[in-house]
Amino acid sequence: MTRVPFTILTGWLGAGKTSALNRMLAATHGARIAVLVNELGRISIDTQLILGRGGDVLELAGGCVCCKVDIKNDLWDGIADIVARSSPDAVVLETTGIAEPAAILDGLIRVPDAVRERIVPAGVVCVVDAEAGAAAIERRDEAREQAMSADRVMLAKLDVATGDAVRRTHAVLDAVAPEAERAAFPAGDAGARAMTAWVIEPRRLRAWTERRGHERDAHGPEPHAHHHRNQIVAVTFTDDAPLIGERVLACVEALGDRLIRAKGFVHLAGEPRRGFIERAGIRTELRCEGAWGPGPRRTELVLIGDGLDEAAIHRALWACRAMG
Repeated sequence: MTRVPFTILTGWLGAGKTSALNRMLAATHGARIAVLVNELGRISIDTQLILGRGGDVLELAGGCVCCKVDIKNDLWDGIADIVARSSPDAVVLETTGIAEPAAILDGLIRVPDAVRERIVPAGVVCVVDAEAGAAAIERRDEAREQAMSADRVMLAKLDVATGDAVRRTHAVLDAVAPEAERAAFPAGDAGARAMTAWVIEPRRLRAWTERRGHERDAHGPEPHAHHHRNQIVAVTFTDDAPLIGERVLACVEALGDRLIRAKGFVHLAGEPRRGFIERAGIRTELRCEGAWGPGPRRTELVLIGDGLDEAAIHRALWACRAMG
């Protein structure tokens, strides 16, 4: 039986993981890529953004895969299922933006034999926002752990980052991930094909091997428990009523530095096209993205940040309604 490469694609909230996946799935490389998407919150925005790009997509929603025991079990079951049903050339797990890959890698020692026989771990690829990634790595434990666990680092948003920002990003990576290979891929199909080959290429799991060695020496064979160390929460919002776009944007921007990530579809008043709002890194944008699909038009948002007040956010967004 041929073993399928299994890559963990990680990166801080808004770094550009979903954009990278969509480039891979749309490229003309001929490889069959299966994708597992792990999302925070009850709304699967990333899954909706990836579906239709090709490949087989399996959703692992409702919690962070690195610390939810039930999600860990679903992960291994999901890999076995997706390999059996689509016979892919590679499997890629897109983690949540707060996942710590080392905790997922710890779980590899508990992978059922039926799954172990089907996959070969291909490494950890960390997407880093060249514009805002340095600050995230310096301030956020999870972002730093993601970079430290990676054998490869993909720099994103080089087209919008200043020279000083790119220099700072490289300096931070020199300090926390000096051994990880760094790469970026230009726009266009040739760049996307090169990215795909690089992401799914099996690599030695450096961080996992080192981590397991240290833990065996200090604590015995069992991995230690994992918990996130901050108050990051995910707030979801759905509404069938049309909303005033500029007011929705103002509500999101009013959350300031507490808001780390926002994404979702917006039913805009007086606008036949589907709206999409996003906060990624230091940028917040509301744009239109073509026609709505079949079914009712509905606003579906996920906002992720420090100590967000869900009730207050809902009240503010309900005030954006325009029923007439």
